[in-house]
Amino acid sequence: MNKISVPRVFKKRVKVFIVGGGRACKSLLSAIHEDPFIEVLGLAEIYSGAEAVPLARSMGIPVYEDYHRVVNFPEVDLVLNLTGERRIGEELSMRMRGRAEIVGALGGRLLWSALSWKEYLATTDYLTGLYNAGVFHRSLRYEIERGMRYNVLFSVLFMDVDNLKGVNDAYGHVVGDKVLKRVAQAIRSSLRGSDIAARYGGDEFAAILPDTLPDGAIRVADRIRRQVETISKEGLPSVTLSIGVAAFPMDGETSEELMRRADWGMYQAKKGGGNRVRYVKDEVPAPPIFQSVEDAIFLISHRGERDRYSRLHSELVAKMSVEIGKALNLSGDGIRLFEAAAILHDIGKSELAHGEGSWNYKEHPAIGAFMLRNIHVLSKARPMILFHHERFDGSGFPKGLKGEQIPLGARVIHLADRICRLLQEESRWSVGKVIQALDIIRKDQGDVDPHLLELFRRSLEDRNPREVVVE
Repeated sequence: MNKISVPRVFKKRVKVFIVGGGRACKSLLSAIHEDPFIEVLGLAEIYSGAEAVPLARSMGIPVYEDYHRVVNFPEVDLVLNLTGERRIGEELSMRMRGRAEIVGALGGRLLWSALSWKEYLATTDYLTGLYNAGVFHRSLRYEIERGMRYNVLFSVLFMDVDNLKGVNDAYGHVVGDKVLKRVAQAIRSSLRGSDIAARYGGDEFAAILPDTLPDGAIRVADRIRRQVETISKEGLPSVTLSIGVAAFPMDGETSEELMRRADWGMYQAKKGGGNRVRYVKDEVPAPPIFQSVEDAIFLISHRGERDRYSRLHSELVAKMSVEIGKALNLSGDGIRLFEAAAILHDIGKSELAHGEGSWNYKEHPAIGAFMLRNIHVLSKARPMILFHHERFDGSGFPKGLKGEQIPLGARVIHLADRICRLLQEESRWSVGKVIQALDIIRKDQGDVDPHLLELFRRSLEDRNPREVVVE
């Protein structure tokens, strides 16, 4: 029976010994210079005057004449034989008895080739070939520093593909990826060589336009938008772009301010139906975008100091959502997700509470979802917050979703909210009181999910009517 070779799983930091000091070795040392995951323990030069020796010594790598010295390195993980001599690899394999992986000349050259792509892979989005978000943020900070030093303007575009989810659902993610690649091509072909274009994440793209005023940025954005409209003529599903524009220093002097303004412009473009460009000036203030759950909770608590009812209402809706989640036999993680979404379901009202007069009440679910969009752990909670005012019959807002189009978590929060509003004057909410509230809600046909209501009601019927559910 043939022996199966199992590849070695290395530690986080791989310790390497190189045999051979020629051109391939020199290129390899250049590629792994200052790499935090690779440590070169030593180099055996084999031939006098090898090209890699001066570089190795300048990097502080010990150089040996005898390649057998590697046998005395107990901590070595990988031996690279770059000499092209097979006998050296065989000899070391026999003497080291499996204590390290021995990679021959071809393997060493392949490793060097892979490492030479390190910088490219670290800066480029694998799917679209555009820069990644890390490069975008570094470039944005650089442009801000340049703008402040030399008093020059620049603009930022923030772009989101409309209805990519519909494409993925209808045609599959392979087609969706082809659409993203084509969108990236449309963006790249519409920009100058000095502009920076990046895939920001998922179906979002961003661009920096140096030395460009807002009017010029709007024209560029509209050129991109029209290019994307033509994708369907190439046999791909039809998609469009919503684009927000921001300009330095008028719309902000930090990367956070500029991206918030451009992001808000993109939101306004989507709100208007998508496939459009929006440059939103100060007449429509952009709400804050939180980076952590703690910051968002702090806003709820801070607002609660001025508006005790709002804070108490959010806490009670969260507690009632937990009870409904238990009736659904959800896992602990599922119940905690409902609880977090319920605590934050009215966070969008914080923008209404300051008296700015810019918002319609029915916008607060969308504003709340927008404020939480950068918190990854709440990605599944945002649809619950966005759609918690939808009615089961389709007459709610903001989208008029109907029936099971409404996410389950949003239906739970909506039911919990209705119960809490009916019992808000009660000091202790017993099982009996909650059942009475459910019976009142049941009469308003079309408001809540009737199956969810009945399931929750049946779970309460098995409990003592005087038992306190929420206090």
